[in-house]
Amino acid sequence: MKKKHAKIIVKTIENTKREWAEAIEGKRKGIQKDDEIIFTSLEAVARVFSKVRMEILRAVIQQSPKSIYDLAKLLGRDFKNVHTDVKLLADIGLIDLKEAGNSRNGLIPLAKFSGIDLDWAA
Repeated sequence: MKKKHAKIIVKTIENTKREWAEAIEGKRKGIQKDDEIIFTSLEAVARVFSKVRMEILRAVIQQSPKSIYDLAKLLGRDFKNVHTDVKLLADIGLIDLKEAGNSRNGLIPLAKFSGIDLDWAA
């Protein structure tokens, strides 16, 4: 099954508050879809999508590492830093973390999406 792209949306806080108010009043059904990640500024997008985090996403999508440790080795980076970046990417919903069958392998980073689209005009 082909994965879809994540949609990164940049909305102002005021716009987001208005949409939530409409949802509470029953004027709007859904606020955020499963494939959407909403940011309040381009600066926030730039902070999250640093060059090294984009390299992590690319490696997870294209090479399917068996653990965060394998991912760090693949990228030639320190495990602790890669682990921190992977956790952030999982927290915002771009990747999933699956427990490996044994404690030695830790967590397996899994791609939730095959790519990312940026919607700046929202």
